[in-house]
Amino acid sequence: MDLQLLLSLHSQDTLFVNPRRIRLLEQIRDQGSISRGAKAAGISYKSAWDAVKDINALADQPVVLSETGGKGGGGALLTPYGERLLKIYGLLNQIERMAVDALQDESTSLDSLLSVVARFSLQTSARNQFFARVTSLDPTDISRKVCLTMQGDIPLYADITERSCQRLGLTPGKEVLALIKAPWVTLEPEGDGITDNDNVLAGCISDMVPGEEFDEYSLLLDQGELLCALLSKPHSQQLNLSISDRAQARFAPSQVILATLG
Repeated sequence: MDLQLLLSLHSQDTLFVNPRRIRLLEQIRDQGSISRGAKAAGISYKSAWDAVKDINALADQPVVLSETGGKGGGGALLTPYGERLLKIYGLLNQIERMAVDALQDESTSLDSLLSVVARFSLQTSARNQFFARVTSLDPTDISRKVCLTMQGDIPLYADITERSCQRLGLTPGKEVLALIKAPWVTLEPEGDGITDNDNVLAGCISDMVPGEEFDEYSLLLDQGELLCALLSKPHSQQLNLSISDRAQARFAPSQVILATLG
């Protein structure tokens, strides 16, 4: 389904801006006058002038400043407020586009704005990104051990400072995005060693990409999510893991980065 987005903003039950008026403001900014902007936007000078007058009247401060000079003369420019209006309209369009994409992608969770933004917009250098919910915040000196629950009720732990907890507004039940860079993850045979308070996630090796100095492994976790690990060549050769082998990923709580929309 090809859905069209026609975002309109109203003030006092009166049209403030819509795609047509936004296009006019963009052309006024680029052309330097209302008359040339109207021509570039494909509307009459009178319609453009009336639209600018309405926008300026409804806004908290002027959006367009103009100098009179007759029908074909004079100049106009957008105020800093007008420039901000164009930018916020563009951001709102992106949010609406993400919402439409989420509607048509049944694999996207609609339980929170974070899940939609992270799936369709957020780009990070961390290969491993997991949605989780805060279950508890345990004090440890000046930091907090954040206890999280991933998909499938799998526990995950992060160590962050008390100030970071406050800045992120972490409370039990809050959804967060947990980020773990691939080089911070090590692999080992399932059930090997003690936890030492590390995070340990089990699964099956689903892919391995060899390199000259490092090998990249994909571990399909038991809860159905993929985790990427980047191992040094000697470590990789020592493990001698193959596709479909059971293994467990290990990483410290201090290596878990948390992100949230606030």
